[in-house]
Amino acid sequence: MKFYLYHTTQYSYSNPVFESANKILLYPFNDMNQQLVNHKLTISDNPNIFSYLDDFNNRVGFFTYVPPHKTLIISSEAEIISKRIDLPEEKTSAKDQWKFIEEMAKSIDYLPFLTLEKIDAIEPLKGLLKTMIDKNDYPLENVKRLCDYINKNFNYQKGVTNVFTTIDEVWKLKSGVCQDFTNVLIQLCRMIKIPTRYVSGYVFADEGLRGAGATHAWAEIFIPAYGWLGIDPTNNCIANQFHIRLAVGRNYNDCAPVKGVFKGNETQLMDVKVHLDTKRKTENLEMNNLNSVSIETDQKSTQNSYRRNLEMIQQQQQQQQ
Repeated sequence: MKFYLYHTTQYSYSNPVFESANKILLYPFNDMNQQLVNHKLTISDNPNIFSYLDDFNNRVGFFTYVPPHKTLIISSEAEIISKRIDLPEEKTSAKDQWKFIEEMAKSIDYLPFLTLEKIDAIEPLKGLLKTMIDKNDYPLENVKRLCDYINKNFNYQKGVTNVFTTIDEVWKLKSGVCQDFTNVLIQLCRMIKIPTRYVSGYVFADEGLRGAGATHAWAEIFIPAYGWLGIDPTNNCIANQFHIRLAVGRNYNDCAPVKGVFKGNETQLMDVKVHLDTKRKTENLEMNNLNSVSIETDQKSTQNSYRRNLEMIQQQQQQQQ
């Protein structure tokens, strides 16, 4: 299935800022199941983009926009062929798969995807796992049950969390958005020693899937004799051809689409527009304020000192799903 992706981020400042340095993870994956036909990045004033592959095989871009500016626009357009994946075949016993997972826990290659968050709710989570995990059953079937539990027992509600919301807070609220559901699932899977990573990307609004019109988040677990398989707790499904992968990592910090700093002590507003469809969009994407977040910097700081371009403004678009 062919998709056309348009992702535009516009930053507006109350007064000119300068020396904006930005790290971008806006390069869709290109592999057997997700083929990148073409991809175009357009940035204000056309700065040079330096790119490299990070430790998780994500394509990362870096650019600096030096002149004074009141706006910064970053646009990503891509044509992508997404294929239906082959699901794992249970060729080995559940016992052998769990044994293999135990061995993987000793490997440095999988250690980043087994590290647990330090949380207060560790005992309640252990209690939940005790009632739900059956190691006579396959790891994937156990993860499906955890995914189903999160989907049915956590209320999808925008505006109650942000990128800094902890697992403890989500556990108490029993509410959140895709990132929150994903973080809880990752913690639970890692607690039973299944390597699990965070995925940032997009989802096509078909068959009732939730998450279109913004970036989306889900998890990937490692299945012995198969590899990485996406699990989406927001939609209670396996991530398949309607999920477009952008970046993977240990957590959101490894996958944030845009992060950066700038010189200036100004109020910042961000507009995000995401469009994923099976048809090419003929008209230009017009920016609007539907997915806007206003961030005011600390006025006590010295003017022209480097200001953090808070990561939460990029993640807030997920609150608008």
